[in-house]
Amino acid sequence: MSRIYLVRHGQAAFAPDGIGGLTPVGLRQCEALAFHWHSIGRRADLIFCGSLMRQRESAEAFAGSLAARGDPAPAVRMVPGIEEYDHLALIAAHARAAGGVPDAHGLPGRLVPALQAWVEGGLAGVESFAGFRARCRAALDAVIEATGRGRQAVLFASGGSLAASMQSFLGIGDLDLIRLKLTFYNTGVSCLLSDGSRVTIESLNAIGHLEQPALLSLITHR
Repeated sequence: MSRIYLVRHGQAAFAPDGIGGLTPVGLRQCEALAFHWHSIGRRADLIFCGSLMRQRESAEAFAGSLAARGDPAPAVRMVPGIEEYDHLALIAAHARAAGGVPDAHGLPGRLVPALQAWVEGGLAGVESFAGFRARCRAALDAVIEATGRGRQAVLFASGGSLAASMQSFLGIGDLDLIRLKLTFYNTGVSCLLSDGSRVTIESLNAIGHLEQPALLSLITHR
């Protein structure tokens, strides 16, 4: 039996182009996760991430913190396809579909209706939801295959891409998936069990590493 831990990246800094790296809080969240793993003796045989800056920096901060405590910290391996959807493109496409002026700097509240239109197939000129889900699932399948039997792997990605990769295991519809993804915490941990033929979800969006009096201020969604 193998375990694959799916971790949403740490808090990321806002950037006009949507590709910002981690904030100081985001770095501390990843370091807190590594300290928690060190404290309970949990090993990371493999560490994976997507190509986005916030995904890479999260994986590297986690690995670096493990190494600083003397724990084995394998080199971070990049997995193509687990990148998040382009939320700025979705907001702009939704504005165009509604006959308005595209605004790539829309407030977070504008994202939800854009996501709803996206999963319903109502947005043109952007990656389809079905295509997004397929590439995320393919990336997760690649991680599961690379992990093999009897090992533990960690994959750092984003809320939407992780939720999409797990959708078939969760057994929920597209709109429910979007609602679920919006609840994911920064460095929230989901765990999959794999026996080589079946995958089972053991836990979802856990933040035990932050639920301590001195760390409660590190619990964030964005």
